[in-house]
Amino acid sequence: MSNRFQILLKSQDGIELDTWLRQKSIVFKGKSNLESLDNMRIFYIVKAAFEKDTNIYKIGISERGAHAAKSRLIDYTYYYGTADKVNPCKGVKIYLVLANHFNPDVNASDSYVRKLETRVKDEFKEARDRGNERINVPLEKLFKYLEETYDLFDGDTEKVTRKTPRLAEKQQGANEAVKKIVGIKSDRRGNNKKYEVEFMAGFKYDENENRKPYTRPNAILSYDEIVQLPRGKTLLDEFIKENEENTDTTAPTTTRTTRNGARVTNLGNTNNNTTNTNTNQAVSSRTRKGGARVTNL
Repeated sequence: MSNRFQILLKSQDGIELDTWLRQKSIVFKGKSNLESLDNMRIFYIVKAAFEKDTNIYKIGISERGAHAAKSRLIDYTYYYGTADKVNPCKGVKIYLVLANHFNPDVNASDSYVRKLETRVKDEFKEARDRGNERINVPLEKLFKYLEETYDLFDGDTEKVTRKTPRLAEKQQGANEAVKKIVGIKSDRRGNNKKYEVEFMAGFKYDENENRKPYTRPNAILSYDEIVQLPRGKTLLDEFIKENEENTDTTAPTTTRTTRNGARVTNLGNTNNNTTNTNTNQAVSSRTRKGGARVTNL
């Protein structure tokens, strides 16, 4: 799966943060915006209600994965409260949320959100207000810069930097480190996909604090569970690219018998992830004694 930025929200007028968190996500169907933040790294722009008559906006990021992004935004609602008619200075609006999947193999310093934040801070360093995360600049100008900079982060993958070549060569690592994606499991319709994961050899401590060799047994996990594990997202995305993006939806092979007794085979999906060799033979037909037409593909 691609790890490009996804735009979860972009609004010139902004929306009350508490309201947006409760709304349904327009990107992740079946989830609320709050739920869609799980295991995401995000870049966001917010503005406190008491600064509504100014051009002061706060930029921020969350880069730790798991529930960190949702916790970060929820903290704003606790700190600023929610808007009401009694006190118009309460509340905080959110204007932009860019997100991509947290990859534990990518250092925080190499993540897209960190690099984007660094560029924005540098571009508007002369417009800083009370710290380097608050900038006094019209939102239109900020959006324009982000649109220009966004293309720099339009690649499929971030730079994977957390590698230990020596341990990887020995097939050793932390107990949670993924060694290989073994296979895929789904229901009859091909939905609810889960993957069988093989883990790298590691160790654990016994009751006497002695280190003992240990390898976690294979497990069937969802995409969201695997990408949180060391080497998980990298290996799973490679597996998906090699095994799922070349699926063939043609009908299965079936055989029937005609009235004349001829056996007719419908060649459905003959792909099965194998190479389709072409012998360059011409399509030809002939008629058997029984009258059945036989076609050589």
